[in-house]
Amino acid sequence: MKTISSSIIYKKLFRELETEFGCEEARKIWALAERLNRHLYEKYSAEDEFDTAGMLFPAAAVYTALKKRQPEYPAMELLRSYGTKTGERLRRLIHAFTMIPCAPALIWKNIDKITDHASSEKLGYTRRDMVVTENTSRVDVLSCPLHEMAKKLGMPEVCQTICAMDKVYMTGFRHIQYKRTRSVAEGDDCCDYRLWWDKDKG
Repeated sequence: MKTISSSIIYKKLFRELETEFGCEEARKIWALAERLNRHLYEKYSAEDEFDTAGMLFPAAAVYTALKKRQPEYPAMELLRSYGTKTGERLRRLIHAFTMIPCAPALIWKNIDKITDHASSEKLGYTRRDMVVTENTSRVDVLSCPLHEMAKKLGMPEVCQTICAMDKVYMTGFRHIQYKRTRSVAEGDDCCDYRLWWDKDKG
């Protein structure tokens, strides 16, 4: 079981809480979130067939801790904002990686396999209309394991934290454009992933 403090994705969230609530209250929220995170692992790990815990449970724990200690505070706004900031950090890493000569071309050469695997039933997804051509890749994801687990936790909205990361970091690939206008976690019928090759995108 991972603690929130040891999570590469979520450990910087404490700073956001400090900024919003001050050090003492942030520590209390964080301590409660760590206990809730542990409880989620104990209760749901056996059902976590697709290994969603590391990405989802910390966000759910902090969300619940915020609602308990700061019931008037817009907890999801903070988590979506944090997701966007984390996505930006990941975007910069991806952009740096794809500065390596031939890396974008190699990724695109295998985009059919990448799209197929990333939206596969093996990883817990259902999809429709997967189409990959020489210059485009598209797929509509109808359900994802993160959102399904979030529904089991009784807080489907918390998956929006991860969707916010996804929406930003996926724009980091050089020469590959990315667009998503819908999200299952936000109440839409699918997540509409659209990628296309663009040799002029730096």
